[in-house]
Amino acid sequence: MSKRKLFFDMDGVLVDFQSGIDKLSDETKKEYEGRLDEVPGIFSLMDPMPGAIEAVHKLSEHYDVYILSTAPWKNPSAWSDKINWITKHFGGLFKKRVILTHCKDQCHGDFLIDDRPKNGACDFAGEWIEFGSFMYTGWDDVLCYLLDPEVYNGKSINHTLIDDVLVEQTIGMLDECSKILNDNYNGDNEDYKRITRMMALTNKWLKASGEEEEPAYYAD
Repeated sequence: MSKRKLFFDMDGVLVDFQSGIDKLSDETKKEYEGRLDEVPGIFSLMDPMPGAIEAVHKLSEHYDVYILSTAPWKNPSAWSDKINWITKHFGGLFKKRVILTHCKDQCHGDFLIDDRPKNGACDFAGEWIEFGSFMYTGWDDVLCYLLDPEVYNGKSINHTLIDDVLVEQTIGMLDECSKILNDNYNGDNEDYKRITRMMALTNKWLKASGEEEEPAYYAD
């Protein structure tokens, strides 16, 4: 049986962008203010996000893994710096498995882990896992969702994520989101797409909590 395909964004997911900024001189920061991603060589200065390296290796045992990232158009060194960064931290894991594009929605797979809806991420054909959101605050949350609970330290998702008070708050939040959507948005609005995708993920979490008496929230 073939493995499901999993894509990783880089900046803000695997790579700590701020760590590169912190290594720039004050003069460089002033010169490139508002466009720091165009600083030559900045992408070679960045550190991994906490837990990212270990998480990728765990997930690579269960998924067909690829990098799906965007590089600034006006910073040619970023393209090569990203390849060098991947090789430095992952060796040959992603050899010839790196896609740099501004149109992530043109790639097909099962999951995309990305921290922003930009460059087509929110319209990815599979499931967009929004890294850094309230559902996926860090790599532990992503691992809990993507790995079999027994594989991930023998923990059950119900025991690691579920809290009765949080379930009640989540249901209330979904009610508010539904009202906002009905009152203000239509299906072509990008905010509408983002909120409905977030609600769909929340539905899965609620179902895992055992809230079977709330069937209205389980629609795809």
